[in-house]
Amino acid sequence: MFALATWDPLPRVERIGSEMSRPPLSVILATIEPWPDLARCLEVLEPQVAGIGGEIIVGDGHGEALEAGHASSSALTWIRSPGTSVFELRARAMEVAKGEIVATTEDHCVIAPDWCEAILKAFQSAPGMMAMTGPVINGSQARLIDWANYLHTFGCFAPPINTDQRERCPPNANVAYRRSVIPEGTLSPGWIELVLNPQLFSAGLFGVTEDMTVTHVQSHGLFGTLGAHFDNGRSTTGLRHISLSRRQLPWHVYRGTVRTLSRSASLRPVIRRTLPLLFVLSCCHALGEVAGIIAGPGKSPTRVR
Repeated sequence: MFALATWDPLPRVERIGSEMSRPPLSVILATIEPWPDLARCLEVLEPQVAGIGGEIIVGDGHGEALEAGHASSSALTWIRSPGTSVFELRARAMEVAKGEIVATTEDHCVIAPDWCEAILKAFQSAPGMMAMTGPVINGSQARLIDWANYLHTFGCFAPPINTDQRERCPPNANVAYRRSVIPEGTLSPGWIELVLNPQLFSAGLFGVTEDMTVTHVQSHGLFGTLGAHFDNGRSTTGLRHISLSRRQLPWHVYRGTVRTLSRSASLRPVIRRTLPLLFVLSCCHALGEVAGIIAGPGKSPTRVR
């Protein structure tokens, strides 16, 4: 069902800890930041994973994402590849994951205290679903640009999730997959986010549970946020090699974004205040998409966090 793309030679992989037969859950964390960026996430994640006999796989694009105490954990695999993008790191981690269920989140996300348990229960209660997602809560609310950044990417996944929208695939900040949708062999960077997720989403194979919750904590400032959305847009088209179309028009991106937020009643006041910023971010994303189509991904994937 899912076609594989080609991939260049693999980066060096350091496996820390003993081989495990088949844990119930693998959790993938891809990061390009040094320690202690992962500290807050691991503080909540590690006890949960240990409690169910699972594993954590850290894809490290910086080279120093872990400190010595965590690097020696028996339940952790450390993939070190400085300069590598999160798209590539996530693909490499997916290839070595052993779990019956494979979940992804981000280094700057804080998972709920029962996140791992909620994932396993969700798949048990929905045997026909090949992937699951849940709410992404905004953990950076001090500035309007941070709200705009959150709403543009995750707004339709604010609780309660808008299950009717068809504009946005579930984000890998809070996604889990059955092993059966993960092919053997190498995966190209971006295949998970740009091929697998859309196929599952369009086929109605993405389940939703409100119990599987993460809090997204990220603040780039004004210009950093503009650059982040340009890089995101350039990565999404450059890694897929798609053709130019009206989907890359700023108004099309903006309209789709606002449409996904239309049912978020609890967020309407802040949505109204951020509409001008949402349009600016849509322009940045659309410009990035055009650049990706014309000139390829460039260095944008390595700057996406």
